[in-house]
Amino acid sequence: QMQLKNSIHRLKLLSVILILIKILNWFFIFLHADEISLILFDKILFADFYQFLVTLLFFLMTGFFTKKDNNFMLWFVCYFFIALSFFNSLYMILDTEIFLILQIFFASTFTYIFVPDFKPKAFISFLVLWYFTLVSLLAYYSHSFAYSGPQVFAFNIFLFALVIRILLYNSKVKTFVNTFRINTLNKKLEALSTTDELTKLNNRRAFLEYLDIIWKQNHRLNLPITVLMIDVDYFKKYNDSQGHLEGDNALIAVAQCMKNHIKRETDFIARFGGEEFICLLPFISKDEAFDFAKTLVANVENMKVPHPMSECSKYLTISAGMASVVPDNNIPYTQLLDEADKALYMAKKSGRNRVAVG
Repeated sequence: QMQLKNSIHRLKLLSVILILIKILNWFFIFLHADEISLILFDKILFADFYQFLVTLLFFLMTGFFTKKDNNFMLWFVCYFFIALSFFNSLYMILDTEIFLILQIFFASTFTYIFVPDFKPKAFISFLVLWYFTLVSLLAYYSHSFAYSGPQVFAFNIFLFALVIRILLYNSKVKTFVNTFRINTLNKKLEALSTTDELTKLNNRRAFLEYLDIIWKQNHRLNLPITVLMIDVDYFKKYNDSQGHLEGDNALIAVAQCMKNHIKRETDFIARFGGEEFICLLPFISKDEAFDFAKTLVANVENMKVPHPMSECSKYLTISAGMASVVPDNNIPYTQLLDEADKALYMAKKSGRNRVAVG
């Protein structure tokens, strides 16, 4: 977030500098109007008008997406602005005079001091592409200023500044790369700590963290929460008859079936341990939750995974215990889990492959 904020701030500063450079450029053009061809004049006019529109669009879009709090689009706008500015300068360089190439090289070297803290790959790509193009063109046009003392001096100064700039940024790029790798590793570790390795569902820890958040939210809104405690029927017998590998495949299939049944973003399903799963349904009435649970039980049986040792069906099935409550200060959420667990016991006792309500 801070990196993005700094990037936008620096790009806005860069935009202002670019506009000031354009104003100074036009002042120079009016002083030397007789020496500038009409074609070059039209080219400069088009490029400057283009840069002004790009800058205006950048300010408007960053303002809009900042209000929307859309970080992805803000990064996109930053990259897009740099790319458009690069192509504008490239257009100015091609088929023009050495005076303008030197001016653009000076301006770009100066303004890259304000280059934002972009992510390493994007930053390196723009930087290498930009300077490779400029240095190549300067080398190509070197004959045009070979005997001009001030221009040679200016070229050497800014070429030296280029080398220093790259060397100085080298350490910063390394820092970005290391930070990026650490952040990526942290995200992977966080995902591992909240994801069940076998089924790829959320695990017990992730469920309890989410339940704590939803519990407080529903308490403020005075809305109900429903929990489904789910167990695969006769799973030990399935493991004994089919083998543990098939048992793992069965759990994966059940998990995927239940995950596909989830339609709302607020609903949450997790593996609670062993062959036991748990589902959280906030902001839903008791009747709607019961219909959801019955359909879930039916969908698992409809997968038609053979279970020769089952005493309630010839296919793999699940039982579900349901409990609902409107959160209250006097009721801990562990009580809701206990009620759902008791209901699951009732579902098993009454024949399995069904939903029982606590």
